[in-house]
This record gives sequence, structure tokens and C-alpha cells, in this order.
Amino acid sequence: MKTRILTAGLLILSFASFAQNQTADDDNIEYELKSNEKLGYIITKDDQKVEGVVKLAGSEKSPWDNQKKVRFLAKENIDPTAKRQHFKVLKVDDLKEYVAVENNAERRFRVIKFSNMRAAMSMGDGIGSTIKGIKNASSTTHMAEVIIDGPITMYRLYGYPTMVAVGNADVAQAEQDENNLRNNPDILVQKGDDRPRELRTGDIKKLVDDCSAVSTKLAAGEFHTYDPAKEEKKKTGFGKLIKGETERLGSKLEDMGVEIFTAYNTTCKQ
Repeated sequence: MKTRILTAGLLILSFASFAQNQTADDDNIEYELKSNEKLGYIITKDDQKVEGVVKLAGSEKSPWDNQKKVRFLAKENIDPTAKRQHFKVLKVDDLKEYVAVENNAERRFRVIKFSNMRAAMSMGDGIGSTIKGIKNASSTTHMAEVIIDGPITMYRLYGYPTMVAVGNADVAQAEQDENNLRNNPDILVQKGDDRPRELRTGDIKKLVDDCSAVSTKLAAGEFHTYDPAKEEKKKTGFGKLIKGETERLGSKLEDMGVEIFTAYNTTCKQ
């Protein structure tokens, strides 16, 4: 029976591992997790942790949807006898963060304030691109995915595509913009209580300079993702602009941050 359930994309869910200060009889709730549902929890505005089932709004094709809403079913509201469960739609004004467990790892989304002016200003011609620019300029509150959490926190934030395109050229431009947003999210960094901001390679040295163990290792070129001779070479004008745009492509910034900021958070906890 268990094999057939797993093959069908379902999982018998037990909340015993999450529950605290309750009896075993109260903890064990059997519920069939569907393929698009994850075990998880939310943190409310008043810092209460509520465990339950998370249904992500976004997908690989639309990761930006995870930044605006999530569907959540609290553990206490699960009715194992019901054919359909009532998931509540939560938006950025309803919580501080939410967590979904995928492949035994937590995916954490936290509410942040950030104006994504890069996505707002990267407009082509046509109505669709204009609407995309306005949408990104006016959207300042997001549930960004946490990549690294600690004294230095790193986030992944996607821009928002347009939902409107008129004419073949406009449709083609909208598709191109959407692919760029999907494949090249912004990497944000936040140190302590500072506001999140875009991460640039030129910021990394300054961000870790109060941790001698990490800054010394960085200067010696002992992080394989960071070459100080290359990354700290001063550029001005157009060269600086080109470098800033180029390093957004691919995973360079994220790889650097994961390696260096993880070392900082582990070595120099504050």
C-alpha cells in the first residue's frame, strides 16, 4: 500500500516531528500530501509559528508568483475525512515568512521591502513592456526566497512580467522579457538590520571586512568563487556598468554569496 501511495505522488503525512508539548495521540494526523503540497509552516505578523501544509503559488515557469501569495492549510484545520481541504490564501500583508519543505530541505520566503528598479527600467517598446515597468516600479513588498540566512542574509528576487501584449512584436518582446526575468533573478543582500539591496561583487569585501578570518581568506584568494585580483580591479564609467550587468547573468553572484557569506555566518556569528 505504501509503495502504491508514493508512486501515485501521495504521501501519508504525520505531524509528530513538528509538534511540541502535545501528546502523541494529538500529534499524529494522517493526511495525504498531493504532489503540489509541502509540509511547512508560516510565521504570522505577531511572530507565531503555525504548522501545516503549504501549497506554492509559483512554479519553475512562474517563480515570481511565490513572492506575492501562498496557500496554507493549518494543521488544526485539517479534516482527514473531507474530499477537499480549505486552503487559505495568504499575501504579503498577512505574514512575515513561510517555509515549504522540499526534498528534506527548507525553502524559506520572507517578507522584505525592495524597489526593483532594474526590472522596472529594463523596458522595450510596446504596451506590454510599459506595463511591466510600471508593475515592477510600484511593487515594493515581496516574499523573497532566502538563500543564506544569518548575520548576512541573501535573497533571490524575481522581477514581474507583463500580463498584457498587443501585436506580434509586443508578444515576442514580452516572451523575451519573461525568459530574462525567469533566468536572471536579482540577488539581494542584507547585513544585520540594514535594508536589502542588490549584491555586487564590489560589495563582498566590505561586507566581510569586520570578520578577520574571512576577510584574510578572501584577500588570499582562498575562496574558489572569488578572485580578488579580478573582482577588486577598479572600473569606471561604461566598464563598470557592463561588469554590473554581466555578473547578474548565470549563478556567479549566488555562488559567491553562498560560499563566502556561509563562511562569515559560521565563523563570525553576531
